[in-house]
This record gives sequence, structure tokens and C-alpha cells, in this order.
Amino acid sequence: MGIKRFFARKIKDRNLIKNKRKLNINHFNLDFFKNYNFTFTKSSVDPEVSIIIPVHNQIRYTLNCLYTLEQFDKNISKEIIIINDNSSDNTLQYLNNIAGITVISNSENLGFLRNANKGIMAATGKYIYLLNNDVEVQEKYLSSLLSVFETKENVGAVGSKMVFADNSLQEAGCLIFKDAEIVNLGRHDAIDASKFNYLRKVDYCSGCSLLFGRKDVNGKLNLLDEAFLPAYYEETDLCQRLKYEQNLDIYYQPKSEIIHFENISYTGKDNDKEALLQKNREVFKSRWDRYFTTERFLDDGLRTNFNAHYKKPNILILEENMPKPDKDSGSRRLFEIIKILQKNEHRIILAVKQFEDDGSDDFYVDFFRSMGVEVCKDYVNTRDKIVKVSDQVTEALHYVDIVWIFRPLGFDFWFRQIKNNISGKKIIYDMVDLHYLRMERENTYLEVTKRRNQEIKSFKEKEFFGMNNANAVISISDEEKEIVCRQGIERNKIFTVSNIHQSVTVKRTDFSKREGILFIGGYYHIPNVDAVKFLFEKIMPLVWKKNDSITVYILGPNFPEDLKEKYHSDKFQILGYKESIDYWFENSRIFVAPLRYGAGVKGKIGQALEFGLPVVTTTIGAEGMGLEDKVTTLISDESPEDFAKKILELYNDENLWRTLNFNSALPLSKFSIETQENNITNLLNFLGF
Repeated sequence: MGIKRFFARKIKDRNLIKNKRKLNINHFNLDFFKNYNFTFTKSSVDPEVSIIIPVHNQIRYTLNCLYTLEQFDKNISKEIIIINDNSSDNTLQYLNNIAGITVISNSENLGFLRNANKGIMAATGKYIYLLNNDVEVQEKYLSSLLSVFETKENVGAVGSKMVFADNSLQEAGCLIFKDAEIVNLGRHDAIDASKFNYLRKVDYCSGCSLLFGRKDVNGKLNLLDEAFLPAYYEETDLCQRLKYEQNLDIYYQPKSEIIHFENISYTGKDNDKEALLQKNREVFKSRWDRYFTTERFLDDGLRTNFNAHYKKPNILILEENMPKPDKDSGSRRLFEIIKILQKNEHRIILAVKQFEDDGSDDFYVDFFRSMGVEVCKDYVNTRDKIVKVSDQVTEALHYVDIVWIFRPLGFDFWFRQIKNNISGKKIIYDMVDLHYLRMERENTYLEVTKRRNQEIKSFKEKEFFGMNNANAVISISDEEKEIVCRQGIERNKIFTVSNIHQSVTVKRTDFSKREGILFIGGYYHIPNVDAVKFLFEKIMPLVWKKNDSITVYILGPNFPEDLKEKYHSDKFQILGYKESIDYWFENSRIFVAPLRYGAGVKGKIGQALEFGLPVVTTTIGAEGMGLEDKVTTLISDESPEDFAKKILELYNDENLWRTLNFNSALPLSKFSIETQENNITNLLNFLGF
């Protein structure tokens, strides 16, 4: 490592510690609230969420809770119902002066459980949000809980990340094991620890911040069971009823953060806490114990078994850079593979060699965490020490069965990092594509230097090092599988897992109303830059001689600024990255992929076929896709004359266009979810799972 890079990392690490994230604690005294006017308003229609807060005394905590509720998620329709359980302080005096909330007062102490049920019975919202009065909510506390119901199927309840006032974790969801042994995940750990910051299914979340449906599918209220009076195990039991009687899942949502001042909130528990706990634990055990395992700890007896409710194998995915599914084909493929693995209930941990210094990868970290992937990222622990990604990978090796490593440089880096800690683990090397093959093909269009040949040799050595040291190898096409088999790699250990493509429902724009030529790609990938150069400099001048009205649209991220300045015009539009590309696929007349070199399977062509957009490409572009000239696409040689001829032919011949449009779905069968899922199943079976 160079001196400058070394000190840059030291400065970055120092800043990370210095700027360690802390949640905002308000906790005003009562003097503040004597002059404060709350601005709650009651909805004129049934609200989306009913927030239920049982209270007994402790008015300062209740007011601070209400203050934070007022600050965030203002756009969500909600009602606030406070059950005042015969408070003896000035609770009622304060609450009666707050407009826009509902206060229900008891003349005798009913305790937490009965108060919660009283609130549920009075509520009108679609969802119930149980909340303790000794919490302070943070930004998106409620919207992030609701988002789980909106994006996932069969959701029963969603709980928040609970944080102590010292900014350490109190709870990141809970797991239950045999004999009603409960693990509150993350207790006293760092709030940004990677393993507690992804959406995941759990056995239950504590009722101090828990969102669930007010009614079941039969219209019956989801009430707490009075068998657990006055408290303890009541929300635990509710979550199991949702899970095992209503077949719904319980989720922990780390984006919803609350500060919890533990042991302050009113519960109505009697003085003999331990006796009450034991009594309700036995009631809980008798109902639910048959559903839980004894595998609380791993073999070393120290680490909680996070995998107890996942199906083997659990998988650690190691990449070079943060996958960006909306920006490149390889990342989209990985995204689809992860979805298949999650569908089959495997735990997924993702680590990358490096992140972008500008923070642009954070969006994708959040994206994958939101879909239930544990993404390793540097964080500062409770002792103000940085826990590096490499440290988290070492820890993850205790939990996983398979290490799935992508790309030659990724394998070269990661295998050397983990090789001393992989005893008993199965290693998969995913080629993505044959990098050395792409580089060899590129030599046709470059000045070949000694340094260049050494670079190709180095890549080839790294690729075959990965193949030889892995228990299984993944190729992206049968063609590349054959290439490496001919060079000595055992055929039986190589499995093809390709891109995933399926036809999409599109706006059916008529041929006559379509115009222009489309190309899309990521331009850090040199073959895509070369394709645009080839198109602009060699092909389109020939096309424009015949039809100068044709416009070219170039989409995708990271297009070189010097080329944009040179190429961009009304006829050749460099449009850059677009969040949605549907418009161009639905309104362009043809798609072109004038690739002169490359390897693997071209996701851009698969994407065009998904939309039924007819394609003109080269033999390199068509490689590995099972395309047939004039049946599913037009395939040109690499000469500009032939490519230009085929563009004009397809652009002008409506019958040919309709034929290719109609047949576009035919090649997609080998790229279906079902096909790739079957390929992955065969791979896992080969590895013994």
C-alpha cells in the first residue's frame, strides 16, 4: 500500500470514529411542556394506524414520547389512543390539554395487557401500533414498519430496532429456542453492527414498538391473550399466534429506530417478577414448545445460532465491488440469484472488497439490506473501535456452509483472506464471464504490448486458480463451460447459472409509431464503450446515407465525458443513466448491440427480448443466448457495412419486425427463473446440501 493511500485510510477511519452515529434524544423536562402546544389532528376518516400507549404516571416520559411522535411521519393517517391506567400524578391534567388524541381513563389499575386490549377494541385503524410510553421514536419509525406490509407477502407483525439511551442496542428482534429460551438479538452491541441492520424474519419483537393488523382474515380482533395477565410473554404469544395459526411472518425492521428507557414504562406487573416470569413461561412453553429447536448455540457454545430458523446451506457471498442491479448485467444476475436463494429460505451474507469513497454505494447497501441480505460494512463498536468488513467475514465463517466468490480478482483477494478459516466450508467460484477470453478477443482491436499479454496471462492464471481451488465452478453459459473443460477443468464440478430474463408486460406501441435505435450499457465496461464508438464512427454514417432521420439513443451510467462531448447531438443522444428505461424499450423501433468483443451472456440483449424489442447484434453479442438469425434476432458479422444493412432492413421491414417481436420470448426459456433455480438446486445437491 502506498504512503498516501495508507494515510488516507487512517484519516477515513479516524473520521468514522469521530462521527459515530448517535440517535437523537430529546427528553425535555416538564417546564418545556407547560408552554408547548401539540398539533395532533384527528382524521375525519378511519386512520391507517392506531397508536396505542398504555400509561400509569411517568407523565414526563409520556410527553416526550408524544413530542417525537409529532415530529416524524406526519403524512401517515393515524390516531393516538392513550390508556390512562388510574394515574395518581398529573398525567390526566396534561393529557386532557392535548388536542387531537384520544384519552381513555380507568378508575382502577388494569395493567399493561388489559390496557392494550382496551385500546385495540377502541381503535379504528387498519393497523395497531403498540407503543410504550418510555420511548422516543426516530425518523421513519412508522413508515418503515408499514413498508414491510407493503413490500412483503404474508406479514403478521413488524418490530423496531430498540436502542438504549447510551446508543447501544437493546433488541434487534428475538429468537426463541427449546424450553422457551429467548435471545434478544444484539443486546448491548453497536447500533450500526451489520448483522443487526437488515430486514429479517424473527420469532417475535417486543411489544414496546410493534405493528400488526387490527383484525385477522376472518374479521376477529388480534387481542393479547389474558392467560398472560398481568404481563410477560403476551406479545411473544401474539406473534406465535400470528405465525402458526394465521401463517404469517414476523419481521424485524432496523430502519425503524426507537430509544427505549427500559424499566420505566408501566406494565402492571406484580412485585414478584421472577415468579410471574416463570409462570407465564410455562404457559408459553405448553402452547408453542414443539415449534422450536434446541440449537441455541453453535458448537463452540458461545455464539447464538442465528441460522436456527434458516434452511441449510447458509451462504456467504464475496464480491469485488458493491452490486448495482440497475446499472450492470452482472449485478442484476446476482440480485436474481439472491432472490432464488431467499425464496428457498437460505441466509445470505454479502461482503465486498471495497466501497466507493464518495458514499454512492450506500444506496445499494440499503437496497440489499431491505430485501433481507446481511451486508457487511465497517462500523464503530461500543468501545469506539472500527469493526472492518474483513473482521465480519471472519466471524461469518462460523455461521455459513458455503462461500460463493465472484470474478477472478474477487477470488484472488478473498480466497487469500479466508483460506485459513474455511475448514469444512464449500467454496464456489463464479466466473461471471471468462475475463481472459474477453481480453484476448479485444486484442484484435488494440495495439498488443508485452504488458498487455502479461495482464491477460495474469487474469487467466487467476481464473484457473479459482476453478482449481473451488469445490464447484459456475459458468454463465454452456459455451464457456466447454471452453474451460477443454483446458482441464473437471466437467462434473461446473454448473451453468446464467442471467434471468422473463417477458414483461409492456405498452404495445405500434411499429409505425416507434422511432429510433436504442443501445444501453454500463460504460466502465470497455466492450460497451467500443460498441458505441463502432456504432457512431463506422455504422451510423452508412445508415444515415440511406435514412438521415433515424435517431440513436444511448443509455447507461458512466459514459466517458470526452466521448459525450464528441458524439452527442440531436441524432445521436447520449442520455446517461435513467432510473426507468421502460419508455425507451417501449417506444424505440429497434435495439442494437454492435459488440466486437466480449464474453459471457449479454444482459442488454436479454433485456431487449424481455420487452419484445427486435435486436440487431453481432456473433459476439449473440454468444451463449441461443439466438437464431431472422427468427429471434438479426445477427451480423463485425463489418460496419453488414451491420448497417441489417439495421436498415429491420428498421424498414414491418413484417420482419413483427416476426422478431413475436418470437422474442423463445430464447428466454433457458433464462427463466425456473431454469436457473433448477441449476442452483443441482449445484447445491452436488455440494452435499
